[in-house]
Amino acid sequence: MYYWFSLMRYLWTVLNSFRYSCKTQPFGVQTIATVLRYTSLRTVTQRYLNSLTPAFTFLTVFLLLFLFSACGRKMEPTLEDYLQPEPVEKLNLSATYDKIFISWSYPEKAKAKIESFLIERENKGDKKTIGYYDKNTTSLEDKNFIFGETYKYSIFAIRPKGIYSKPTEAVITPVKLPEVENLRYQVTPQGVMLSWKLIDSSNYYNIYRINQKGERVKIGSTDKNFFLDELIYSTITAFTTPSKSEILYLITTYILLDNTYIEGKDTQIVVPAISFIPSKPQEVFWSATEEGVYISWKEVPEKWCNGYKIYRKSTEDKEFRAIGESMIPLFLDTTYNSNNIKTPVYYRITAVGPIIESEAEEFLVREKID
Repeated sequence: MYYWFSLMRYLWTVLNSFRYSCKTQPFGVQTIATVLRYTSLRTVTQRYLNSLTPAFTFLTVFLLLFLFSACGRKMEPTLEDYLQPEPVEKLNLSATYDKIFISWSYPEKAKAKIESFLIERENKGDKKTIGYYDKNTTSLEDKNFIFGETYKYSIFAIRPKGIYSKPTEAVITPVKLPEVENLRYQVTPQGVMLSWKLIDSSNYYNIYRINQKGERVKIGSTDKNFFLDELIYSTITAFTTPSKSEILYLITTYILLDNTYIEGKDTQIVVPAISFIPSKPQEVFWSATEEGVYISWKEVPEKWCNGYKIYRKSTEDKEFRAIGESMIPLFLDTTYNSNNIKTPVYYRITAVGPIIESEAEEFLVREKID
């Protein structure tokens, strides 16, 4: 009786000191080491053990190890762990000439309660497991298919205990679409006009550019057999590099069949950046004042023009040299004015394109004779 009374009093002391450590230590023996680091508790332990017989000492150590080893143990499974998880809300399918694209979404709150997804495919009565995927996966590609055959895809959400949700299903029949033919381009003041042979009224068309990283960027869709890609200077330079001074376009056909998106193989066309040559500046006017020589001209129509460059040559110069730039059709040359123009001064104005400048407009400024 004395032993059990002493043991209960000792365990009460240990548990009070042990209360916080038990929350953080994953294994009982490590927790014992943490608790015994406290000097007061170590003293209590030593006195208690010294007062016991060897048999009671062994029994006490065994009970303590059993008690502490339970710290950090996983909680027992609950009923919720065995409930059927929520099914995937919607399974989306689309097809291109070389793959079937499968995508889905799952609520974030429900995702915390599942471990993975299972994707299955059925074709002509033959059911095949595509694979198990991490719960954060939202899409995948299936490249093993035949045009004209029907495929049914099923997706299951799975709990850690192996409980499957009801399947969410979708069906697709990929078809081979015709490719775009007779693709042409024309550089216009607004950008690039693309045109091609019209296939039929049931087909639509996607237009893509390839950026500097080699990525396909969709820029529009149309049901017509032409498309105007409106461009500015920064857009053109963003899609070109010093080693690749061109814009690559891709045109694909696509249809919506039973609410399923199907896209065909692309047709490519290259537009060299050197094709963007601005118009020659026209209708130049000048006026020599005491402030300098004011020069103005008609704005060029190209939206992708990046301003203007002004060149000058006096009778003493052998060649024209650049004296300034302007983003608007107006420039003031302060080197010359109405008081110091004694001999003719020649000027040139060009519009700046992505690669090259336009043809120059040249004119002469001379001393005004009353």
